[in-house]
Amino acid sequence: MNYLSSSLKTVYSSLSSWLLTITIAVLVVLINYLTLIQTTTLEVFFASNIDIYNYSQIVLTFVIAILTGVSISFFVYILDTKRKNSSEGILGSFGSLLFSTAASGCTVCGAILLPALGIAASLTALPFAGLEIKILSILLLIYSLVSLAKSVSGACNSVPLLIYKKGYFTVNLTKETIRPFVVLVVFISIIYMLPKIPPRYRVSFARASAVSTADKAISPSSSDSDISNLLNEINPSEGYTLNVTYADLGPKLLSSGVIDFNKFKSVYDRSGKPLTAEQIKILKEGSDEKIQINPDNAYFLLNFFWALGLANKSKILTEGAITKYGDGQIGNFASTGGWSLTKSGNVLDYYAKSVILSLTPDQEALVERVSSNIYRPCCNNPTSFPDCNHGMALLAVLQVMAANGATEKEMYDASKYFNAYWFPSSYADLAMYFKYTENKSFKDIDSKTLLSKEYSSVSGWQNKKRWLQSNGKLKNNPVQGAGCGV
Repeated sequence: MNYLSSSLKTVYSSLSSWLLTITIAVLVVLINYLTLIQTTTLEVFFASNIDIYNYSQIVLTFVIAILTGVSISFFVYILDTKRKNSSEGILGSFGSLLFSTAASGCTVCGAILLPALGIAASLTALPFAGLEIKILSILLLIYSLVSLAKSVSGACNSVPLLIYKKGYFTVNLTKETIRPFVVLVVFISIIYMLPKIPPRYRVSFARASAVSTADKAISPSSSDSDISNLLNEINPSEGYTLNVTYADLGPKLLSSGVIDFNKFKSVYDRSGKPLTAEQIKILKEGSDEKIQINPDNAYFLLNFFWALGLANKSKILTEGAITKYGDGQIGNFASTGGWSLTKSGNVLDYYAKSVILSLTPDQEALVERVSSNIYRPCCNNPTSFPDCNHGMALLAVLQVMAANGATEKEMYDASKYFNAYWFPSSYADLAMYFKYTENKSFKDIDSKTLLSKEYSSVSGWQNKKRWLQSNGKLKNNPVQGAGCGV
């Protein structure tokens, strides 16, 4: 490997190579960042995934950026010196950069470029949520760099494998011209095979959704005493109650197998918020109590309704956007592949398979109409495209309400509070925005307007938050309750 160290000295004897490497590395990091924020925000990204995944993504991205910068600097040097046999390294470099960038995203919200490459719509489809693509990309970059170093040092020997001549036209095939294509084909083939690996071999990096509010969820300045009760407005301590009971929803979910009680219970035991006696009764026996969401049970209801939305037979699941964009791989979304609490362990055994709620055609149409207008601050998709747990859970809430005769307005009003309990920090921002711009309290904000893409999507929420920050209305707002795992 002496040729590698000597090549590094040769190439980086010039200041221009250092500048080119740094520039390329910065551009690669920027491209990865811009790709990430097309589907989510840094805040949601950090809140949705466990720390080891977050920092692994960041470290691997920087390593790829540096290796890409070095490889391109080597390639430019080779062009300047008119050396040959550089195709092997540069093909690998660009192939690696393309797929490693495609793997940038959030395990919940997916990676925007994967569908464009014909890969499943969510990083959940991959065994290690995209980290394996980054590692493979680094290996390919190292291989490419070694190949480029041989060209820089003159250490490569072009052994002809096939020479074809016809008149003035000559094709000279060598190991150095064939090998890059073989390596790249193998690399791409492995990546396309990854989503085919059975779900039981996948590792979940989603952070448990320990949904709770906190006194520090917002940090208004001392002059903002009029919003001191903001948190209690968006997450009232007395809760928000639906005119619907649990009835036998819990026993049906258990009997369908979409919830394995022991697995479900263990999630809450590990979170430090074990199931209460009332919640166990809801699951095992059913309950005539009206459904109420409050700060204490928001996490329970998130997973409870996630399971319901996932299992209940619905045209939204069988004919809607999730089917269209799933491209035959429904189990690869965060809302499907991320649900690991079934009896069989295979989520597709339960996806839209049970008639837990029986809706008339008019009720189903109502759910579809309302859910198409409701967004959530972890992505830019409506609830009618329930590709993460919050979307799937809220879809179930809407179905329960519709099945019990709720009006469209009641469904929007309930969704406003359910979203706010599941995304308290985001809705604290939005409530503050309306307070300053329209002098409205949270309860007075029109529910349909608040839940629209302009406000409740990740891009809408971020726009309003930037307004608050630029106008000095928001000093700090740590994310609370945005995690998207079980």
